[in-house]
Amino acid sequence: MNSAWKRAICLVLVAALSAGGCSQDAAAPAASKSVSRGGYAEADMAVAESAPAPPPGGGEAPAQAGVMLAYSYSMGIEAPKAAIAPMVAAHEKKCIEAGASVCQVLGSSVQTYGEDQEVVSGYLNLRAEPKWLATFRAEIASDASNAGGVLTANTVSTEDLTQYIVDTEARLAAKRALRERIRQLLETREGSLNDVLAAERALAEVQGEIDSMTAQLEAAKARVAMSALQVSYQSDPETATSMFKPLADAFSDFGRNSMTALAGVVTLVSTTWPFFILGLVVLWIVFAWLRGLRRRKAKA
Repeated sequence: MNSAWKRAICLVLVAALSAGGCSQDAAAPAASKSVSRGGYAEADMAVAESAPAPPPGGGEAPAQAGVMLAYSYSMGIEAPKAAIAPMVAAHEKKCIEAGASVCQVLGSSVQTYGEDQEVVSGYLNLRAEPKWLATFRAEIASDASNAGGVLTANTVSTEDLTQYIVDTEARLAAKRALRERIRQLLETREGSLNDVLAAERALAEVQGEIDSMTAQLEAAKARVAMSALQVSYQSDPETATSMFKPLADAFSDFGRNSMTALAGVVTLVSTTWPFFILGLVVLWIVFAWLRGLRRRKAKA
């Protein structure tokens, strides 16, 4: 077995474990102990022979110019009940017609609730190209005004992703360079089966980290390229309820109210009739006593 190749594999494994995150930092010293102090130079030479040439500028990932901000907007609209559903549909249609490269609908909904379905609400969630979104937000405010509604909320929040994107690109470049070193070691060196399997496991772990970091980087750049917008729609309480609703409620409750009153009378009778009968008995006894008293006085 080639000891230099084995030491190179061990060093690459140490690099892969240490680059994977803080949770793997404790594994690096243990792995490095398997390389004798006198063999560090030989192992480093083996890795250096298979490493690709560093990019210009010292191998550092070039930072993108400018600040990369992710914008999130939130708007609230209060409008007449009949205008909510058509407004949500119109705004969703404008986004779809702009094309997926300009605007993407993430979700929309219109709901009615209440005893008589008198309250209507809706929401629209999308992301769009910043310049197009600026015009679209102005159109939303105009549509709300034209429908007899008002704009109740209009907020914006930003998140600076510059440092995150630059750091992720740098770590991704380091992972890709490590992947190439492991591949070249597998192609150019010979070793035992255990050494080959260890190198292949390290290669698979590095490739998985590269895929994950690439997806995270693309998601962060997508947030910068397309801003998010959430619009909430709510029916106006003054127009949600009809002026005739109190009278309609009175007529609809006429039968129930009548039966409720009658039930009260029946309840009163059912709870007082024993006392009524008792009172009649007492009155009869009193009248009988008085009658007898009058007869005795008449005889006297």
